[in-house]
Amino acid sequence: MSDSIAITSGKGGVGKTTFAVNLSIAQKKLTDKIFLLDTDMGMANSHVLLGINPKYSISDIISGEKKISEIIETSKNGISLISGGTASNNLLNLENIKRYSILNEIDNHLKGYKNVRLMVDIAAGAEDNALVFSMACDRILIVIVGEPTSFVDSYALIKALYSKSTFKNYCIAVNQVDNDSHGNELFKKFQSITSQFLDVNLHYVGCVKTSGKIRKSIVDRTPIMISEPKSDISQSFLKIAKKINETPSNEWGGLTFLSKVKKRA
Repeated sequence: MSDSIAITSGKGGVGKTTFAVNLSIAQKKLTDKIFLLDTDMGMANSHVLLGINPKYSISDIISGEKKISEIIETSKNGISLISGGTASNNLLNLENIKRYSILNEIDNHLKGYKNVRLMVDIAAGAEDNALVFSMACDRILIVIVGEPTSFVDSYALIKALYSKSTFKNYCIAVNQVDNDSHGNELFKKFQSITSQFLDVNLHYVGCVKTSGKIRKSIVDRTPIMISEPKSDISQSFLKIAKKINETPSNEWGGLTFLSKVKKRA
């Protein structure tokens, strides 16, 4: 099974990249090959959490100086990272032709793999880059927290995605909760708000509790899925990964990350 998963959020500061990195490691337990593409080009930091110092990034692909195969960095845990680099105007304001060239480059590279999953760390919000890269994925995970601004911005993100792509299925994970009941309660509140105005299907895939261990893992540059694989937090990420894989995928006529892989299959 080969597919792609976008990890995004309506606003920054909700733990989106922590989810992207730890879910990538969780998915590695379920899939042969995992690529993590960091398209959060203004604040790309997946490499920090993975403890990698990449020499090259997507900017080298856009400039034509490097090929995808030349910029991939593999972490100790087997995750193949394609870094988004650091803040740069030519990356933050990409023209569509450059966005599509990135999609095509990655699509061509991944066709060499049979059982591959591409995890895509998407910039928070509903800017053009975020929407294009999200819509290129089969599934979209939106990370929310129990704050009004998170609800409002996540609703706006789903509305923007739906209006541009007619995607109907969205995975929702709740971060920084007290317990499982708290996570379920926050999801239901968000679902009730969204369903009033949008004809979409929100799939609750789980929650992650507030924990100092997460903060420590960020400081240590060692994902908690690696440092404490049997902890409650790590088990939550693994459960979320499995549930995401069980949700319906979205389909549309635009360019996607794994189109050539699917056509070949």
